[in-house]
Amino acid sequence: MHALRFALLSLLLLWSLAGQAADLALQDDDCASILERWAQDPDSVPRHLVDACKQQMSAAPVPPAEAAVAALTDPCTGPAAATSVLCWGPWSSLAPAAAPPQPGLEFPPVRGDCVSGSDIDDICVAELEPLEKPDPPSPPVVDVCVAGAPCGFATLVDGLTSTGAAEDTEFRSFDLAADGSSFTVDPGGADEIQSVTMDTTVTPRNDGFENMRARGRDGDDESRLIARVVREDGSVQLAADIWTDGNRGNSALNRSGYFAWGVGTSESALGLLNGQGISVAFSGPMSVDNATSGSMTVNFGSQPNWTGAWTNPGWSFDAGGPVNGVNLISTAGQFSSNVQADSVVQGALVGEPGRQAIVHLIDVSLADHGRIKDVGLLRQAATNGTGSVETISR
Repeated sequence: MHALRFALLSLLLLWSLAGQAADLALQDDDCASILERWAQDPDSVPRHLVDACKQQMSAAPVPPAEAAVAALTDPCTGPAAATSVLCWGPWSSLAPAAAPPQPGLEFPPVRGDCVSGSDIDDICVAELEPLEKPDPPSPPVVDVCVAGAPCGFATLVDGLTSTGAAEDTEFRSFDLAADGSSFTVDPGGADEIQSVTMDTTVTPRNDGFENMRARGRDGDDESRLIARVVREDGSVQLAADIWTDGNRGNSALNRSGYFAWGVGTSESALGLLNGQGISVAFSGPMSVDNATSGSMTVNFGSQPNWTGAWTNPGWSFDAGGPVNGVNLISTAGQFSSNVQADSVVQGALVGEPGRQAIVHLIDVSLADHGRIKDVGLLRQAATNGTGSVETISR
């Protein structure tokens, strides 16, 4: 039966090509059958018949979107259709295909690059891997603090005023001699500033601090400190406020800023606090702008963390993050909603339990105020009247 049908189709095509029966041109369905048979057995179909059907089928318009989807999703449209388990090959007229995927025009959300050199420019490869989270901003001071070792943060500006616009203010690490007679800004760094040796004067205060004034000169080089300090047996344990270092003959060498400094809490003390699982509150004024007060609570335990708030007559913001050893760093997701991207709070626990403090810096951009850069020393909460330092039970 099939042989008779193909013989008739061949005769019809010859008549059509000879101009004797133009109205008897092959139908698309006939050509589809001829090409299917040719795909199974190339010798069973005359070549001129195959060529005529190819020409006719190629002239038939195909919606580009449907063709693109079919080419990507339907295995029964390619040259391997006859051998696919999902297709019936030349017997498609006898039964539906086994289970070919149905082409559709809905594309999944696309992420990634388009296929270069593809015939279909608007089809892209979807990435299976999740999008990478953006890296958090780097800490302004890359030198992490170490338990039991000196640790400090300082602002750095040109000139001797110690104060400058936030855009002109940088942060550096800071170190102070135990007797207050010298200091170093950015110790070991590219911008290291080593003070001259200074003479110090200490006077009492009524808030648990002492006032320390230190000043020295070596030729044209001069250095100065104006600081609040906490001492033990004559050795400075905590200090904060103003530093300057200059040269009388070369103003380009003049540098200054504010600082907060202490000795990192010991490993044994950290183990004790984390074992107790308590929360300790810290508070105090910032140094660049004394109108700003900071308060932080450190929650000790197996996974210690901290939260904090900074308030000023013109603005306020909240932050929080993990504690790693003595180091504290902010997490972007814990900032209050008015804090913009690339903001960071960095600090460290200094001092021993009962007289601990936090030295830290804030580098934040606020939607309602602009950029703020400051350093501060926050002391452990005042005693509760019994001689012991007040803590907050968790």
